[in-house]
Amino acid sequence: MTSVQATRHASDVHDESNPGEGLAGGTGPFAAAVVVAGGRGQRFGAPDKVLLPVVGRPMLAYVLDTLEQAATIGDVVVVVGEHIRHAVDVLTEKGDWTKVRTIVIGGARRQDSVAAGVKAVPTNVAVVVVHDGARPLATAALFDHCVVAAARSGAAIAAIPVVDTLKQVDHGRIVRTIDRAELWAAQTPQAFRLDLLRDAISRYGDRAALTDEAGLCEALGIPVQVVPGSAQNVKVTLPEHILLVEALLRARAEMTEPTS
Repeated sequence: MTSVQATRHASDVHDESNPGEGLAGGTGPFAAAVVVAGGRGQRFGAPDKVLLPVVGRPMLAYVLDTLEQAATIGDVVVVVGEHIRHAVDVLTEKGDWTKVRTIVIGGARRQDSVAAGVKAVPTNVAVVVVHDGARPLATAALFDHCVVAAARSGAAIAAIPVVDTLKQVDHGRIVRTIDRAELWAAQTPQAFRLDLLRDAISRYGDRAALTDEAGLCEALGIPVQVVPGSAQNVKVTLPEHILLVEALLRARAEMTEPTS
């Protein structure tokens, strides 16, 4: 997770009970989602990470389920690597995801994949939201809150306050302890007005290796609002993260089961 500075607190973010109300001329969907699923899973050790089974289903399926439920999302673009293109085609053809509009091939870097996905987004949407295909536990409400915040402010991302003590280390020795009071760990979804993100990509997208789209906006001096995320919104980076995600999914299922 990327650490970002935040001066806002969770209580500062407006909680939307009807996320689309008063925006984009109505209450229907007005955003598109770009799901970035083109990585090679080098740290994980599996090039098809987003297709690995999690409680019996491909990880990517949970992301598509959630986007299907998000009230603000109308279209979904999935960005994949050539190595998993056929498998994702088969998955989406067999699934019941009505919002998946297209699957595109990504690039060598994350920002190249995001640019390819954003290029495929319909021009008539107000907001585009970028999400990691390896974060299967983001909720529909979190997507909607990020989209609404971006529609109002231009850019908004999910993030959580850093809770660990942070140390700066040089050659195996601690140099100093970093004050975490204003540090937040960036997550996805990350939402932006479509025109703003397209302009940022065209102006700055090739200049540096960026780990998230908020960094692109920051480099251009564009303010980015923080929407409180969740510690459960885990990014599957290492094999042990699968065990954590499965435990959380089972816990969610138990909480939603009707009591006799």
